Amino acid sequence: MVQPTRNEAHLLVAAIRILENKLERLPLPAEVADLVELSESIVRLQLNQLADLGVVVLVESAFETHVEIKDYLEIEELSTDSGPEIAEDLAAFDLKKEEEARKMACLFDSGDHEKKRQDRLQQMDQDLHEFKGRKPRNPFGDD
Repeated sequence: MVQPTRNEAHLLVAAIRILENKLERLPLPAEVADLVELSESIVRLQLNQLADLGVVVLVESAFETHVEIKDYLEIEELSTDSGPEIAEDLAAFDLKKEEEARKMACLFDSGDHEKKRQDRLQQMDQDLHEFKGRKPRNPFGDD
């Protein structure tokens, strides 16, 4: 896994400090991602790397994961150059996910889904009325 650069780590730690002061609680990784305007998946990966290095601690509760600064001086041990980038792959994944969300929104917003649902309900209603109108078959054969 690629470690974040020194500048990226400083950015994330600064965002954590700002949000901790602003929200008066430990921030969520999604809130950090919103503040630094990066995708949540990239920020989560970088925070996990920083947690492995001891820079931050990911405090997990039953419902949420919060981020806390542990030893920010460890940031200085990081290199200033980035290694092989997986950010491009993550960005492509995020775009694909957003495209799928748009398709789903279009499906439900266009009314096609509702029209198909109404057609199925009408067909079921019609089948029910046809079923009620028929005389049941005599099991003893005395028609």
